[in-house]
Amino acid sequence: MAITRASQARDVSSILIARSNLIMKHKISLYYFLGIAILIFSSCAIFIPGYSDYVSAKRFYAMRHYDSAVFSVSSSLRIKQDNPKGIALLEIAYPLAVHYHQARIENLETIEEKSKWPKLVREYEAIQKLGTEVQLLKPILQSGANYTLTLNVKDYTYALKEAKPLAADYHYSLGMKLREEATKQDQKSAAINFKSALQFVPGYLNAQELYDEARANATFTLLISHFRGDRNISEYLRGQMMIQQSGTSKEFLRIITREQLNTILNEQGLVQAGITENNYMEIGKLSGADHILSATIVTTHRPVEIIKNQISQEREVTVRKESYVDSAGVNRTRNIKGKVKAKVKHFKKSTGATLNLSYQIMDVNSGEMVFYGTVKKRENFLHEWATFKGDDRALSDYYKRLVKQQEVFAPSKSDLYMKMARVVPRQFHNKIYQHYSD
Repeated sequence: MAITRASQARDVSSILIARSNLIMKHKISLYYFLGIAILIFSSCAIFIPGYSDYVSAKRFYAMRHYDSAVFSVSSSLRIKQDNPKGIALLEIAYPLAVHYHQARIENLETIEEKSKWPKLVREYEAIQKLGTEVQLLKPILQSGANYTLTLNVKDYTYALKEAKPLAADYHYSLGMKLREEATKQDQKSAAINFKSALQFVPGYLNAQELYDEARANATFTLLISHFRGDRNISEYLRGQMMIQQSGTSKEFLRIITREQLNTILNEQGLVQAGITENNYMEIGKLSGADHILSATIVTTHRPVEIIKNQISQEREVTVRKESYVDSAGVNRTRNIKGKVKAKVKHFKKSTGATLNLSYQIMDVNSGEMVFYGTVKKRENFLHEWATFKGDDRALSDYYKRLVKQQEVFAPSKSDLYMKMARVVPRQFHNKIYQHYSD
């Protein structure tokens, strides 16, 4: 009897373990299919019209950037009107955005200083822009989703009409005070204020005339000296700096071009006097330059290197088919598996170079350095290919692609240098102009 009970206990235990394993397998399968479903839904959601803008709107709303939330969800609803969640988000975000600007307006209206008017204009324009967006969206939702958007939109046209001349007057008055000062920085600030007045009210008084005058007084004239370093690169970069100014004129900076420099040398008889282009301080004073730009270029090159690795590849594939008769007497065919091998030689060819340009800008009159900085560029080359011996069926997809590649020549040192040099001028220009635009 004891043996029978023990046997029954073992049987019950086995059944429970089997049942537990079965439940676990079902759970794993359920989680697996659930994960696949989520993945498929997520990937499909990316292609739902307007989905990306709707997601952006929710993110902006969570960050309390209500204006951005309104414009993003509006963009989404223009594409897909039948989106109740998007409409609900718009109906929440728009009042919050308006309330934010109205609170700022109420706070600004309590201030006595005239400096409040430009800020008020910006707040009025922000609310007006939000309202315009909602008004344009109303008929779209009505026709596309049969939904009547009842958001209250207030018109700030009159408020803007009243505030813009006051904002223009504030900047005009400030510009008039600043233009009395002789420094280039004050003249620059005056020009900026006259320009702001014109932006609020085009043609405001004589702001355009005063802007042109202040801008001329504020403009710095820059003479570019020879760059030190690799001759080909340095001359190329210097030439680009002198050429691009004519096509990319900046508000408060004038670069003396090569033609202008040659004219100065010839007209003033400087060559006969023994003064050459290398006498930059002398030429700078005679040309009316305020600053002189000089630069040093340092290049490095990493020689071509080829790294070779040998990799063994092995895979089980169908090596042949075999015919047989099954238990029912039916002729059938089965695959006979076997391992195939290959030896791969994997090649990596690489080289690279760097270009570091350090510059400084000196004041012609004082000889003091006023600006300095660096521009850095790196260029790398990498090419991979492979050869093999053995059965190509053993190759992974990665090596199947590589064996189709052929060895190519690596770029020369001079090719790498010039490739970087063609990209550097734009970055260099931006850095130089940034000094004079701040």
